[in-house]
Amino acid sequence: MSASWSVVAPAVRCRAFTLAELLVVIAIVLALIAILLPSFNAVRRSSLAIKDLANLRALQSAQLSYAADHNGYLADARLPHGGVGQGIEHSFVTTLKPYYDSAFAVRSPLDHSEHWPAESGGAGVPVPGSTDRMRVTSYGINNYLARQYSPQAAVDPSLMTDRLSKVHSPAATIHMLLMTETGEYAGSDHPHVEGWGSINAAPLVASTQVATSAAGGLAKTGDARSNWSFLDGHVATLRFNNVFINDTVNHFDPAVSGLFDARIGGASGS
Repeated sequence: MSASWSVVAPAVRCRAFTLAELLVVIAIVLALIAILLPSFNAVRRSSLAIKDLANLRALQSAQLSYAADHNGYLADARLPHGGVGQGIEHSFVTTLKPYYDSAFAVRSPLDHSEHWPAESGGAGVPVPGSTDRMRVTSYGINNYLARQYSPQAAVDPSLMTDRLSKVHSPAATIHMLLMTETGEYAGSDHPHVEGWGSINAAPLVASTQVATSAAGGLAKTGDARSNWSFLDGHVATLRFNNVFINDTVNHFDPAVSGLFDARIGGASGS
């Protein structure tokens, strides 16, 4: 009689991860996230900054079209950073509406301010210093090119550079910019450039009025980067120290804006 043999394979045991191994895996994943997250954020901000440049370009084009229909006069700023305003109906937010596409928004894709009203998708938090004033635009006008808030108006109204014919270097003169998202200026449509001060003080002071680091860089320093539009229609992402050094070397005051490149070397080294 023949015998039959069967071979029984050994049971395969599945070994679970130990707690130590799981912790190592989690630590590796967290480390990778920490390394990659800044890169993802930088790419996202860069994408939003490009969209914001398109907004600024459209708004600047609207400004120039408005000027063509109004004997060269530019749309004005009327929303204050405190006190009583002159009415939103006289601000560029309203007067430029016929000149830009209906799909265009005066809210920047870079803007995350809590002061937008709830009906606009914001948090509905009033601008500091008020009980009901809300943010209505991300953008502002260089006040040297405005009428209501012109630095020259108090000296001599005839010196106001509120029309194209009075600006000798349009390509060197900033017109539109991004307003800060916090503080009283979050509800305004213009900064007060004449009060920014010296090369040392200006980056900090300006950041309380303008979103100088909206496009990157180190906030509240000369390295802060934001988007700017110029009176000739072009737009650019620039470091703060490439648009303002002091009251005699800057791209805001039409009386000196055209001399910026010639003066930048000596001023930055002083």
